[in-house]
Order: sequence, then C-alpha cells, then structure tokens
Amino acid sequence: MLASSLTALRLTLHVLAASIWVGDQFTLLGMVPTLRGAGETTTAAITKAFSRLAWPAYVVLIATGLWNVATFNMNTVTTAWKIVLGVKITVALLAGLAAYLHQRAKSKSQIALWGSLSGLTAVAALTLGVFLAG
Repeated sequence: MLASSLTALRLTLHVLAASIWVGDQFTLLGMVPTLRGAGETTTAAITKAFSRLAWPAYVVLIATGLWNVATFNMNTVTTAWKIVLGVKITVALLAGLAAYLHQRAKSKSQIALWGSLSGLTAVAALTLGVFLAG
C-alpha cells in the first residue's frame, strides 16, 4: 500500500531535514581543513552560510519528528519502542544543544568538543530513527 500524500510529505520533509542537518555536518567537517588554508574569514563565511541552512533544517526536523510521533497510536507500540523514542528525542535535543555550544565556543578545545558531540548525537538520533521506523 502506498503512503497518503500527507504521510509522504511529512516523511519527505523529515528525511530531507535530517539529510541537511546530519549530512552537511560531515560535509563541513571534510571541508574545514581546506577552508582553514584559505583564511579565517573564508572559514567564518562558510560556517555562517552553513548555519543559515542547518538551523532551519533542525527546526523542520524537530517539528516533523513531533508530527511523526503524533501519528502513532501509543497504545499499539511496545514499551521498547517508547523507550527508544524517548532516547531519540533526548539525543536529538542534545544534538541541537551541542551544535549551539559549538557555534558559540571560543577555544579550539571547546570547538572540537562541542563539534564532535554535535556530530555524534546527530548520527545517534538518525540511527535511533531507523530503529523506530522498523
């Protein structure tokens, strides 16, 4: 059976937002060493441009995630599913917090710490979403 148009829209927006939020973190990670060679102003300009895409994607990701949850009848899912959902929501919120702290960090060690945590939690949330999808 095919998904309804509304379900297809909801899931497409969610996957697209996740692709931007998670995938672009890896893209930026791969580009940073080259960007550093081009100078601090170039690195700053690229990361600012990235933020203009990443933060709206994160908002769409959270909104469509809540929309996804609203479509489930919680009486028909297992306790394990509910636990994984709770962990996923927590990890997704931590990914946003870590990204925010990464963006505000001043020292190289803080930038590295929060950037790493942002990437790890983003991938963890994505993986937990795959488990929830069945």
